[in-house]
Amino acid sequence: MTNPARYFPALVAAVLFVAFARLWPGVTQGQSLVWVYPWLPTLDIEMAFRLDSLALLFALLITGVGAMILSYAAYYFASDRRCVQLQWLLSLFALSMLGLVLADDAITLFLFWEGTTLTSFLLVGFDHHLAKARRNAVQALLITGMGGLALLAALILAHLETGTWRLSEWNAQGLQHLSMYPLILFCLIIGCTTKSAQFPFHFWLPNAMAAPTPVSAYLHSATMVKAGVYLLLRLSPAMSGESAWHMTLITLGGITMLLGALWALRQVDLKLMMAHTTVMALGALVLLIGIGTEAALLAACVFILVHALYKAALFLTVGMLDKKAGTRDVTQLSGLGRRMPLAWVCAALGGLSMAGIPPLLGFLGKELIYAGTLSATLWVTLIALIANAMMVVTALAVAWRPFTGQCSHPQARDAHPMMVWGPLTLGLTALVLGSIPNLIDTSLINGMLSDVTLRPQAVDLYLWHGINGPLLLSLATYALGALLYWQWDRIRAVLSQHETRQWNFDRLYQGILDLAHRVAARITYGLQNGQVSSYLRTTFAGLALTLWAGILVTGIELPDQTLAIGLADVAVLLLGAVGVWVVVTTNHRMLAITSLGAVGAAVSIVFVMYGAIDVAMTQLLVDTLMVVFIALALFKLPRVPLTPYRHWGAGIIACALGLAVTLGLLGVLHTPMDLSLAQFFGQNALSKAFGQNVVNVILVDFRAFDTLGEIAVVVIAATAAIAVIRAKPQDRSL
Repeated sequence: MTNPARYFPALVAAVLFVAFARLWPGVTQGQSLVWVYPWLPTLDIEMAFRLDSLALLFALLITGVGAMILSYAAYYFASDRRCVQLQWLLSLFALSMLGLVLADDAITLFLFWEGTTLTSFLLVGFDHHLAKARRNAVQALLITGMGGLALLAALILAHLETGTWRLSEWNAQGLQHLSMYPLILFCLIIGCTTKSAQFPFHFWLPNAMAAPTPVSAYLHSATMVKAGVYLLLRLSPAMSGESAWHMTLITLGGITMLLGALWALRQVDLKLMMAHTTVMALGALVLLIGIGTEAALLAACVFILVHALYKAALFLTVGMLDKKAGTRDVTQLSGLGRRMPLAWVCAALGGLSMAGIPPLLGFLGKELIYAGTLSATLWVTLIALIANAMMVVTALAVAWRPFTGQCSHPQARDAHPMMVWGPLTLGLTALVLGSIPNLIDTSLINGMLSDVTLRPQAVDLYLWHGINGPLLLSLATYALGALLYWQWDRIRAVLSQHETRQWNFDRLYQGILDLAHRVAARITYGLQNGQVSSYLRTTFAGLALTLWAGILVTGIELPDQTLAIGLADVAVLLLGAVGVWVVVTTNHRMLAITSLGAVGAAVSIVFVMYGAIDVAMTQLLVDTLMVVFIALALFKLPRVPLTPYRHWGAGIIACALGLAVTLGLLGVLHTPMDLSLAQFFGQNALSKAFGQNVVNVILVDFRAFDTLGEIAVVVIAATAAIAVIRAKPQDRSL
């Protein structure tokens, strides 16, 4: 018996769907709802959300489709003790996606963007006991995470150029005139194409099918992978109009369309087949956004809804076949129509919509796609025709072949109603909206197109447009699709033969990852070689290079006045210099230790000369204790002769670092001193910390946690030293 508590997330999603649906009348009439909370006022960052028609469609899909998939998953994983964990992960993902589509502040959008990245990583790798799931989850995380960094760069650059974080304000004033527009465009496209699996990042999405079927249905068909498409649509008013925008998106979208549709024909796993058709659909959306005409943008707005309905329905139907027949291999499935009639109805409704058969909503979407591509060039229309014909093949493969012919699995039965109602509702919705498109044209699509174009629109959707170009292209699509389906087995065999010889981006990704591992290993072995002297040389060399880079790039102004050097200064300098020389040249351990103490004493004298008595006492005590501790440790260490340390490279590094620090300090002395912090400590040491010694008050009150951390470090180091000293020789060798 399924635990009723497992349906709670689905109930919450359904309640949110109803709440958003109640806002439908006002929002679709142009009344955008805005909610703002001052988050970081000093940085002009707000937790800003805005609900318009475009955001409303995505919110309804996220909550409505989410409610169906969450209830489906509750029964799909009824016997799995991880069901609750999966439900909560799906809920967190839904929350991240909701925040993403509602955000009007760029930083808020980015936080939710990364929320979808992290939650999808956990969901793709949900079956973490499988190496394939772990590998593909990491792949999705790396690619979309890299895109997220590029997106962050685009958002920051747009803010620096405009002075605002609001997406709506970017759209109102446009970004095309900015000097940083090319770089913003590049970073934005990288962020969106990685998220929405566009060429050359298209390969990660089919690999993400390692996730459980309900996860695939939600993340990689209806919501997450459309995040990039959503952002391209949202920022289209701010970015479109430049040839770089249009040509880049048309090229990437067209290539992705063809690759997704072509390699869908190669698959026999129905889930992988659906994944590749998702790649094709996302490519079509990006291509339409790139065309940028009102006809193309209208097609994109409608096709977002079309794809969400049929793809979620088909994924869930494939899950039912897998659950009841025990396989997703289309070559091993046949004759299940009489055994699983409800599943066949779900597959038929989804498949007919994907193929663009009237009166399903998919037919209207296909007609609008052809109308949009006809407003561009002929080759774009040809790409759409070929890709749509291949979609007809995959639609027949999932909705016809498994359910006709001789029954391959007589034991198969229809799934539980809790698994059937979701895909059936989605299919029937596509049927109703396709038959009566007036339900959504003026009430939703009109508002979406207005939000994308920033101009009032008058959308009128209907099935029959007369005998025109889109209708003739639809008929050609059906004919070509039927021909390809007739030769499908032969086509699949040919593609299988050429698959190993094609340019495989997944192998390229793995090669780059392996190269990064090898480089990292070589660097690690080179730096972490177990020699303390090597660590010190590397650290100090890096610090010297950093300081000299700053000095040479920015320049440095030295004090004009001549420094007065007295006899005492020379004596202290000689004391320190002699101590350093003895340390690096002697072969006597005790002499080296005491000479090191002499160097510390020279530094302490400098502090005394300039009035820093407290610091001098601290320095002197530390150096004295270090000499004592090292001397005691020598009695426990092996009596190995000490070789004088004559490493010219180390000497050069030491001189370069010392000179850089000296020049830096002289430059600091030349700059005006900001005494505001010193005045604050002086004014508040007695009144608030009840101490007359300002230095002590700073250490134990104003910087108490910092001092505590330093003490903790010293204690830990001392504990480790004691452990080493007291350890037996064989323990130290380990």
